[in-house]
Order: sequence, then C-alpha cells, then structure tokens
Amino acid sequence: MLCLFPALMLGAAGQRGDYTGKCSCIVLNQCPSSLKEEGSMDCTSSQARCYYVDAETGTVDGDGSVTHPFFALEALTRLSFNPGDSILLAGGQTFSGTLHIRKFAGTAEHPLYISSFGKGKAVIDAGKGSALLVDSSRYVLIRNIEVRGDGRLKGNDGSGIDIKYSTDIQVDSVEASGFLWNGVGTFGGADIRLTRIYAHDNGFNGIEVSGPWSHKEVHRVYVGYCVAENNPGNPKIKDNHSGSGILIAHSTGVQVEYCEAMNNGWDMPRIGNGPVGIWAFECDSLTIQYCFSHDNKTAPGARDGGGFDFDGGVTNSVMRYNLSMNNEGAGYGLFQFGGASDWTNNFIHHNVSINDGRKNSQAGFFIWCDPYNKSVPLRNSYICSNIVLSCYGHAVSFETGYARNLLFEKNVFVLTGSAGRHTGGNKVNSYLGGDRTKRNKEVTFNRNVYWSSVAEKEGIPQRAIKRDQTASIEKRVFDIPVQVEVIQIKELMDSFFHP
Repeated sequence: MLCLFPALMLGAAGQRGDYTGKCSCIVLNQCPSSLKEEGSMDCTSSQARCYYVDAETGTVDGDGSVTHPFFALEALTRLSFNPGDSILLAGGQTFSGTLHIRKFAGTAEHPLYISSFGKGKAVIDAGKGSALLVDSSRYVLIRNIEVRGDGRLKGNDGSGIDIKYSTDIQVDSVEASGFLWNGVGTFGGADIRLTRIYAHDNGFNGIEVSGPWSHKEVHRVYVGYCVAENNPGNPKIKDNHSGSGILIAHSTGVQVEYCEAMNNGWDMPRIGNGPVGIWAFECDSLTIQYCFSHDNKTAPGARDGGGFDFDGGVTNSVMRYNLSMNNEGAGYGLFQFGGASDWTNNFIHHNVSINDGRKNSQAGFFIWCDPYNKSVPLRNSYICSNIVLSCYGHAVSFETGYARNLLFEKNVFVLTGSAGRHTGGNKVNSYLGGDRTKRNKEVTFNRNVYWSSVAEKEGIPQRAIKRDQTASIEKRVFDIPVQVEVIQIKELMDSFFHP
C-alpha cells in the first residue's frame, strides 16, 4: 500500500481545491485521474506515508497506519518525515501536547501535509505551551485543525501555531484560541500564506507576521479571509503594546484582504502606546484592502485602540477600500514612532471611517510623529477619496505634527456630533484638529468636501475652511451599515463611493 493525500492548492483569491477524504491510503494505480490532472495529489513518491493518530482506535504500539494508528501526538516525535508525508489527526478528537516540525525539507510537489481526517476538526490542546511549531522548514501545509491553550490568564506561555524561519508555508481553515502570545504567528522566512484563520481570545495578537528588527526581509506574504476577535492583551508585556488583531512587521510584499478584526485590545496591562485592529510597521510594498476593523479598544488611560494603522517605517504601501467603525481610537492612524526608518510614498484611498475615535484622537484620521523622529517624519504620501463620518470629534487630527508633503485631497468629511462637542461645527478646529501641523504648510488640503449636520440643525452657517481654499461645503448623507459581511465588503464600498 502507498499512502497518498492531497496537497492544498490555493489560488490568488484564496480559493482551494478540497479533496480531503477522497483519496487517502489507496493503491497507487487507483488514484483518480481527475486528481492527478489537477495537480493536487502526489501519486509518484514511493517514500510518502500517511501517519494517522486516533485516540479511540489507536494503540501505544501502533505503527501510524490507517489500520493501526498512533494513540497520541507523542508517537510522532520519534519520526523523521519525508517529502510528501501526511500527518492526519482524527476529526472531533482532542490530542494533548505539542506537534513540532523541525528542519523539514519538502518540495512544491511533495510538501508535508498536516490536517484532520474523518468528521470535524481535530483539536491540539497545548495546555501551557504552543500547539504546533514549525522551525526552519520548507513546504508545510497545515489545514483544518483547531489549536487551544489553557488561556492567557491561566498559565499558557505559548502560541497556537508558531512558525519560525520557514518558507513556503500555508495555514488554512484553522481556529486558534487560549494562547498568551499569538493565535498564529510567523517570524522570518518567506512565501507564507495564511487563510481562513479564526484567532480569538489570545494575548499578544490574533495573527502576527514579523521578522528580525531593522530588516524588511520577510518576503511574499498573503493574509486573507481571516478573523481576529477578542484578543485582549498580554499580561506579561508591561512596556509596549499588545492586544492587536492582525499585525504585520519587518516584511516586504504583503497583501492583507477580506479580514475582520473586532473587540481586541481591551485588557492591555499598561498605559502608553496600544493596540490596533489591523496594522503594520517597518514594511515595504504592503497592501491592506477590503478589510473591516471595528469595536477595537485599548486599556483605560492608554493610547490607540484604532481600526487601521500605517505605523513607523512603512513605505511604498497602499491602504484602500477598508471600513473602520466604532473603534476607541482613530479609524486610520498614520504614525511615525521614535527610531523608525523612513515613512514615505504611501497611498491611502477610498477608505471609510464611521464614528471612530470615541476615546482617543476623536478623529477619522490621526497623524502623529514622535518628536524624536522629526528629522525622519511622515512624508510624500497621498490621502484621497476617503469618507469620514464622525459623531465624536474631528475628521482629521494631528499631534506633534512633523510632516512633509502630505496631501489630503477629494475626501468627504461629515460631522454629526453634538454642538458642544463640535463647537457648533463652524470653526476650522471642528474639521481639522491638533497642534503644530495646523500651521505646517507641508500638509496640504485640496478640494475636500465638508459638512456639519449639527450646524445645519442649529442654523449655524457652514463657514469656509481656512486650511482648504478649494473646499466644497456640500451636504452629504450616507447610510450607516447595521451589519457587515466581510465577503461582501467590496459591494459595500461600491455603495459608498458610487451610490
């Protein structure tokens, strides 16, 4: 018998060929020709084996075959895996411990495949540690499993899936919860694809892609169709942020799309810089698009808690067609922290912010530069064709506003808050708030549309905007969505920008 199992093939839009259960442990000449032709199956590697783990039918002396499966994960630690091998855990069962893959060298045609078999997802319960570790490996496909830890406040000190210095890695259809650090995290490596991950109730981040400091050497990353929910914060981190939904750092060539981040960051154990729903720092050639970040929070007295953020050292990147809504921080942060590398040549367009900034910044867009970095400020970037609907404060606000050549053009800024909160909607500060950048000619406002529904209601004149000599004062009315399905966010964005 030759044990064969389909490899996961993911297309550009995150779709997959799902052949689970259709061809496993079969005679070589019985491989369906349709699977051979679609390239989703290895029918040639005589070294490949399937290793089954089944706590109900397995035995201590099992050999991992379909008829004599292993009883527990521990049996896999004695094996050296070959290209094309599969590790198959019984669906609907829970396995305690950690699965650690070290220095595996597969190929595109013969990866190592880790998944469930039978009905439902298998669960790896890591207790105090990490559930699945992949270290210094190539071509590993992880799919259709759940990983659990004891909880960030109950002694867990690991991550759900922890991938280090590995390339050609795919993680798909995974649920990760109860870990102190990341639900799913990668460090270093290249050619990483994370899809359909549900990361919730973890400490540091739901999902993180990162690498060595001062380098943007993690190349070619795709994150799509993921949800990061209720990742509150890491109680061990007392000197930096924690509790974000999706964080990308030290990377080049990244695409994040059709992801949702919500209710993260509310239990960060410090006062200071805080979490954001979906954000990045020290990245080049990054695109964040068609994502929904809402109801994210930060610790009492702390900063941030916003929807999206291009933070320090982001260059040549795009943020477009995203929806930010009801976050404690700004809808969209453009930040440059002390010690960061250049922040330049970024394009932020066709995004929507609805009632963001209820606690921090009170703005749809918030621009901040650490005075330490005033010689390397935010510069040479274009913020255009966005929509801000705000009941809390300003459309755009600045703090320590060192900036050079930022252009806000053709945006729509609509204020809907109370008269007291907006000083009647009839002063420049009701639209553009903050400090030094108000007087910084390096930040230009051109042909934006402004409206205050409060001024209209109270009969206060809609006055000219001094910072924008080409401003249009026009009434704009938008429907605020009650329920948003991320998979339909493209159509929702079209309704905002092409009513």
